[in-house]
Amino acid sequence: HSPTFLSIAYKYHGLEGFLHHTQKVHREQILSYHSKLRLLLELRKKMSIQVSRAPSQNAKSEVVRRIANFHPNIWGDRHLSQQLGLIDALQRLGVAYHFEREIQEALEHIYTAFNDKNDVDDLYKVSLSFQLLRQEGFKISCDVFNKFKDEDGQFKESLTSNVEGMLAFYEATHLRVHGEDILDAALEFTTTHLKSIASLIGNPLAAQITRALKQPLHKGIPRLEARRYISVYEQDASHNKVLLKLSILDFNLMKRLVRAYFDEAKWFHQNYIPTMEEYMHVALKTSGYPMLTAISFLGMGDIVTKEAFDWIFSNPKIITASSVIGRLMDDMKSHKFEQERGHAASAVECYMKQHGVSEQVVHDELNRQVANAWKDINEECIRPTVVPMPLLMRVLNLARVIDVIYKEGDGYTHVGKEMKDNVASVLIDPIPI
Repeated sequence: HSPTFLSIAYKYHGLEGFLHHTQKVHREQILSYHSKLRLLLELRKKMSIQVSRAPSQNAKSEVVRRIANFHPNIWGDRHLSQQLGLIDALQRLGVAYHFEREIQEALEHIYTAFNDKNDVDDLYKVSLSFQLLRQEGFKISCDVFNKFKDEDGQFKESLTSNVEGMLAFYEATHLRVHGEDILDAALEFTTTHLKSIASLIGNPLAAQITRALKQPLHKGIPRLEARRYISVYEQDASHNKVLLKLSILDFNLMKRLVRAYFDEAKWFHQNYIPTMEEYMHVALKTSGYPMLTAISFLGMGDIVTKEAFDWIFSNPKIITASSVIGRLMDDMKSHKFEQERGHAASAVECYMKQHGVSEQVVHDELNRQVANAWKDINEECIRPTVVPMPLLMRVLNLARVIDVIYKEGDGYTHVGKEMKDNVASVLIDPIPI
């Protein structure tokens, strides 16, 4: 567990569902996270989503939206296609959560421009715009599709030659609500024609169409859909190489997380208690401290360089020491509660079984190891340091949080008066003047 002081505040205020455990990762995962982080930063620099904030669509009440004075060419065909394509790819590849702010800002502007002057007559762009906006909760009217009907009120037959547009139109229909008859008709129209198109040998979209007819994107499990779409995106000659690599690393990282939890569950269900060496070999690598350290570096400015991130994942002594403190102090204070509710063996159980000693002897030994880890941290902070001192302070502060929270007990799981007072004194109560 690696809680932060601020997470204690969240728990103190009763927010449900706040993460109780830090995600655990293997050594391979940590290296993958390192690569992923660097790709993420690179992709952020390359992203062309450069928009200013627009009014929010979150409120349910009807409000008059202010229309910004956009440059007349900003929503030209080329720019809109790039925006839509990028957002769609990020979401389908399962990495959109890294770009929530950028995507939200872009969609706000697409929504405003769409309502202000909807003169786009390309089925693909209109359908994808509708889908992306509707699935994010924007109140966009299905009337945008009226332009694709003929004088008899039927969908134009010429639409069927736009295979990509028909597929996007089909996906959009699955976000329909009550009373949207045009989308009911569109679902029947697109389904009929897509079935015919999918049977054509050599159509590059045939596999995607077949998949969509079986499992519409809106009704699919995002992670499962991401795995399938990664293979599709990889075959697209125009794919963004950085985005593709990021999505693969992101997916593999999540898969390894699942495997890590599976291994832990297997230990528990097999009643297997590893040796202390086995336990610490895994525990130090799955503590999540390198990941937490990397995250804490974000937003620090120019002091954080590529070399700084390389340093994090080179197993520096100070991060190993911080991991030891976090793991062992947590285990000593929470192992009884965790064993009562059913949990894999902690360092306490591992040491007791391996050496046949009492719990008190184990605590004495683990406290000695924690004390030595603090000495390692202090040594690493003596000049000349490997990395700038502000970066080392991030690692030190993670260890400090653990010391405060777990000094007298598991103050994270069982928040007592002292921890509540700590939070209140820092974040709530002002100092009397």
